[in-house]
Amino acid sequence: MSDTEPILFFRDLIEPGNVNIFATLKSAIDLVAKNKKPYLRLVLVDPFNKELYVQIWSDNEIYAPVNMFLRKNLLHFNGPIHLIDLSYDGEYVGSSIKTKINTLPTQHPIYEKYIALNNYRLLKTIPEDPKILSEIHKLLKIRPLIEAILARLKDEGLAITEELFWEITKLVCDKTYTGTIHLISGNPQLEVTQQYSDYVLKQFEIMLIAFEKDIANDRVAPIILLRRLQKDLVSLFDFTEFQKK
Repeated sequence: MSDTEPILFFRDLIEPGNVNIFATLKSAIDLVAKNKKPYLRLVLVDPFNKELYVQIWSDNEIYAPVNMFLRKNLLHFNGPIHLIDLSYDGEYVGSSIKTKINTLPTQHPIYEKYIALNNYRLLKTIPEDPKILSEIHKLLKIRPLIEAILARLKDEGLAITEELFWEITKLVCDKTYTGTIHLISGNPQLEVTQQYSDYVLKQFEIMLIAFEKDIANDRVAPIILLRRLQKDLVSLFDFTEFQKK
């Protein structure tokens, strides 16, 4: 991976090798290994708030005690850091002979995306980006799945109250929206596939068996059914990821 393509998400650390990382520097501490070799431990944070420890060994040219390391690389805690040519062995990340640091991460093309992701991580700030807003608007396409569940409940003799309508809408929306972090990263809002609709309706039918005798006569039974279903349903995102494997 070139220094023009640093990773933003630590889940992308899969294959051992040299990696470049663009993240938030949470903290740093001076440490000494068992062999008396000093090193610097950096704690980095990604857009999902996942932490990663990176060891900068004393035999690397960018190594320095914490205060000097921060000063000479123009870094500050909770600010961006761009590390190039780190070594990943499948478990740990540390400096290699070639490791260097970009002292001007704000000039990197990925910085704008980093800021949008960091703002969302910290404050849930949705970017006023027409492309992202257009993807969010695609959620209106979940109507057919909502209507399918409503129709099935009508078949059981239920009157569709406002309360029931909102419960079903919330259930389907919560399980089908694509997270804002994924949208900022350039991924689309996932559309409900026939396979996912079939899965949801099958789960709904199974849950309905447990409440069938009371579903038309007990006002609270449909709500409990839907809340219980919420716990068992896999999200559209996870369902799609599973199908890719």
